[in-house]
Amino acid sequence: MKSIHKRGTFEVKKNLRTTFSKALTGVMLTSLGLSLLTGCGESSNTGTSTSNVSGAKKTDVTLSVMASAGWIRDVDKKLAEKFKEQTGIKIDFQENPGDQYENVLMTRLATGEGPDIFMAESGLSLLKVQPNKYAVDLSNESWVSKYPDYAKVQASYDNKVVGFTTWGRDFSAMLYNTEIFEKYDLKEPTSYEEFKQVSEKLLENGITPVYFPGKEEWYNAQAFDAAVNIESKATGSYEKLNNNTMKYAESEEALKYLRNLKDSADNGYFGENFLSDTYDQGIAGLASGKYAMWQGWSTYVNDIEAAGGPSADKFLAFPAPYGDDLKTLAMNGTGMTHLINKDSKNIDAAKQYFEFLAEPENLQEYYDGRPDLLEPTLEGATANPPANYKHVLKTVNDKTLLTLPQSILYNGADGSLGKNVQSMFFNMMTPEQVLQSLDAARAKMFDATK
Repeated sequence: MKSIHKRGTFEVKKNLRTTFSKALTGVMLTSLGLSLLTGCGESSNTGTSTSNVSGAKKTDVTLSVMASAGWIRDVDKKLAEKFKEQTGIKIDFQENPGDQYENVLMTRLATGEGPDIFMAESGLSLLKVQPNKYAVDLSNESWVSKYPDYAKVQASYDNKVVGFTTWGRDFSAMLYNTEIFEKYDLKEPTSYEEFKQVSEKLLENGITPVYFPGKEEWYNAQAFDAAVNIESKATGSYEKLNNNTMKYAESEEALKYLRNLKDSADNGYFGENFLSDTYDQGIAGLASGKYAMWQGWSTYVNDIEAAGGPSADKFLAFPAPYGDDLKTLAMNGTGMTHLINKDSKNIDAAKQYFEFLAEPENLQEYYDGRPDLLEPTLEGATANPPANYKHVLKTVNDKTLLTLPQSILYNGADGSLGKNVQSMFFNMMTPEQVLQSLDAARAKMFDATK
C-alpha cells in the first residue's frame, strides 16, 4: 500500500492552460456538495455507447494500456486474458517508472502516439492529463449508472464522465490499537483536547502515543492533507481558495491544524526522535505495542497484523484530531482511473473492454483479487473493508470531505510543503510561514494558468 498512497508532487505543466472556472465547474463544485453526502473498431469521439462484449472475435486488435509501475495488478492481467478468450482482443499493458510516467504519457499524447487507454489519478488531479483534449466522453456508457455519486464525480471532468474507475476511496484518519486503549481505560477522543488527554495517559504508561515518520517529506505533507476543518468549520473556504480570493495563511482553521500538529510534536506525542523515524519502521513499532496510534489509511492494519501485531480487527479509527473537528472524516479520492485516448483507432474495442470489466462476475473477481480496496466503485460487487473503516464512517454518520489535494487547486504546488512542515517541527519555520510559502507557490500556478 505504501507505493499507492505516498504523496506525489502536484505539478501542473505550464502548457496546461486550464482556467479555474473550468476546473471548478467540472470537478470542484459537485465534489464539495456530494462529498458531504455520504485499431480495428470504428473510431468515435462521442459519448454514444457502442460497447458489446459478445459477438465475433477480433483477432487483429490489440489495446495498449499505459500505466505507472504498480498500478497494474495480477488480477488485471488475469481479467485481460479472460477478455481475450471471449473477444479475441489482446491487452498490452505498458508500465512506466513512476517518476517518468506523467512526462512520458503527456509527450506521447501530444505527438499523437498515445496509448489506446491510459491511467491517471481521478478527481481534481485529472487536470494534469487534460481530459477535454485527450479523453473520450464516456457519459453514455451503460456502466456509468452503476457509479455511486462520489465515484461519478471523481471520474468526471467539465461535467463529463471521462474515467472508468474500479479503485476505491480510503480515509486519512487516526488508527488506534483498541487493546492498548482498553488496558488503560481510554475512550476514543471527540476533540483535540481529549486527544491530548489520551496521549498524556499513554505517555505516563511508557507508550508513545503516535507513530509519525517525520523523516519522510511526503508523510509530513500528507499529514496536512486531512485538514478538512478548513471547510467543515468555515464553509466556503475551499471555493475561496480555488477562486484565489483567499490565502491559506488567512484561514484560522488551517493555522489551527498546523499549530495543533506542532503542539503534539512539542508535547512528545510522536516520540523524542520522530524526525529520524521512517515509514518502513512504523509497522514493526505498531505491531510491538510501542506505539498506540498512526495517521493514515485503513488497510495499514493488514500490514501490522502480517508483522505479528494484533489482528486487523483490533484497530479502529477516528478522524485526524488536529483540526478539532472529529465529526468530519477526511477522504482520499478514488485512486486511479482509466481514460480512452480520443486519437485511438480502437475506441469501440476499448469501450468493450470497460463493459466487460463492469460485468458483475468480472467485477467481483477484481475485488476478490484486490483486498486493499475497501468498497466497490461500481454496483454489482462487494468488498471486505477492515473494521476500522466501517467504524469511523458510522462514527461520523458518513459525513466526509475530500482531502486537500482532491479539493484545492495547486495544493502543494512546488513540492515543498512536506519539507516546510519538517522545518516547522525543527522550529525553523512557524505555522504561519508554512502556509505563506504554500500560498506563494499556489500564486505562481494561478499566474501561469491565466
